[in-house]
Amino acid sequence: MARTTLPKGIFKRGNTYALRFSVPKELQQLVGKKEIVRSLGTSELSEALEKSPEVQREIKASLFGKHELRPAQPKRLQANHTVKATAHKWLAESDGLKQATRHRYQRILERFEKFSENTEVTKINRAMALEYIDHLRTTPSQRTGTSLSHRTLATHQICLASYWRVLEHWGLVDSDMKNPFSSLLRRMAGQKKKADPRRKTLRPVTRDEAEDLLRYIATNSRLKYQFEMFATVRLLWTTGCRLGEIAKLHLKDIVDHKDHIRLNIRDAKTEAGNRVVMLVGESDCELIREAVRRSQEAVPSCKENCDVLFPRIQRGGYDRSLTHYIGKALESARKKFPTCNEWDMHSFRRAAISALINASVPKEARNLVVGHSNSEDIGLSVYAKHGDLSEIIKSTFTSLYNEQGGELLGSYPFATISKRIHHEERLEYDQKLPQRRLETQRF
Repeated sequence: MARTTLPKGIFKRGNTYALRFSVPKELQQLVGKKEIVRSLGTSELSEALEKSPEVQREIKASLFGKHELRPAQPKRLQANHTVKATAHKWLAESDGLKQATRHRYQRILERFEKFSENTEVTKINRAMALEYIDHLRTTPSQRTGTSLSHRTLATHQICLASYWRVLEHWGLVDSDMKNPFSSLLRRMAGQKKKADPRRKTLRPVTRDEAEDLLRYIATNSRLKYQFEMFATVRLLWTTGCRLGEIAKLHLKDIVDHKDHIRLNIRDAKTEAGNRVVMLVGESDCELIREAVRRSQEAVPSCKENCDVLFPRIQRGGYDRSLTHYIGKALESARKKFPTCNEWDMHSFRRAAISALINASVPKEARNLVVGHSNSEDIGLSVYAKHGDLSEIIKSTFTSLYNEQGGELLGSYPFATISKRIHHEERLEYDQKLPQRRLETQRF
């Protein structure tokens, strides 16, 4: 007999079904428990499923009626914002770093702390950064005794440039000041450009690959954000949006016009990215309506998520981004497939732009719907660079064919030309045959 998988939150206690409700972290200290369990008063699964939403609403009403949900107050940095204090806070809160990378960054920051004598972060400037990189160039490695390689120097620069961006996000340094750690390893005149080892041949995702990814998500009930991942992949395919633009959608940005749904993209990567995206597929519209219903009933992971489309997603990273954990979950699912090294989640955007180019959509219209400036066509030169543009190439040669009036001598009987050319070639061959035989006998 096949085992029945119960919906999340519903379990069987003895012969009776019960509902388990997780208390938000902000209220756990006030309530005194991490979860609330209520009996559904039935041993029939169908009846338990019917009662579950009502019992869940009662728990929410009693819980949020007694206690006010307040956002967790961020821990204040020490009064003296030194290199040591801010570096320690950054590495402690950056849960997206691998352990090896975290240790490497810690050594780099400790080295800079020693060089700068643990100065205040407001005193870091371009002159100090240049002086530090010169110090690294002239200081031999403790392990090998030789000068640091270009790769090691580049690692120092990447770490310190990221550290400065974190300081900007915290508001501890002047945001109008250019990153002092950028372009520290600029090439000298006549120096050969170093080859970039990173792979730059990522292509658009194919329809089969996208559907395989969706099937994996739909059949894997152990995924924490199963529905959110499924809906995100569907939206990436039909809109060509960036992952962050989908994850940051608010309910107020979704306008239902019955035959289509408008998504108002705000706070995008660029000014041109703030645009209107439309869902015209009936199934996509139903999916968004279901996501809105789920959002109104779900318990948000934090106060900031009360009005977003996917309120269960936890925020992560030093900037508490909504894309942090959903991006990790999608990447983990993508890497289950053998062609994962050929495409990534941004390849959904590449696929959408390639499809628009194949459909002969003008550059201005493409840039309008995908959120690019109309000054240049980076859709063709960047996003669709490794895509299959056979349709637009075929239609272009069809236009060339029609504009030039078809083939040359298209009305002339080809069979007659072919027969005459073949006859002339045969006569020429027969005339030269005796001479060829003499040359063969000579050898």
